[in-house]
Amino acid sequence: MFKEIDHKADIAYEVKAKDLDELVKDVISILLENSEESNQEESTESVSFRFPSCLEDLQKTTKKCYNIDTSEPGKFIDDFFDMVNDIILKMDSGYFPLNNEGICVYFSRKRVTLRIKALTYHGLKVEIDEDISLRMVFDV
Repeated sequence: MFKEIDHKADIAYEVKAKDLDELVKDVISILLENSEESNQEESTESVSFRFPSCLEDLQKTTKKCYNIDTSEPGKFIDDFFDMVNDIILKMDSGYFPLNNEGICVYFSRKRVTLRIKALTYHGLKVEIDEDISLRMVFDV
């Protein structure tokens, strides 16, 4: 579960996830919520998070797995920061995140325009106990 929170110049979110799978899913949903298809004048609602539905879609996908461990909060923040900014870079390079399985993300070639430039260290806070709670600020 994630929600946008008020921030003066950038976009900020609070995320509470039960595990890494849900956290990655929420992060991708946040990115998709702040994107639109480049070649069409559609709303962000048309950009959806989905699993490839047919063999042709699967053959056009790329899978990227990230090395993230929740056992050390300091290392987790660095790894999480790198993962989110890598996903943003891939989206800027024409790869659309279709779905994730844990810390692995499936991408397909599709151009989208992101309103978000990068995740910042400013305001990045994490609390790991039974759930993973994050506060994130994105540069726009």
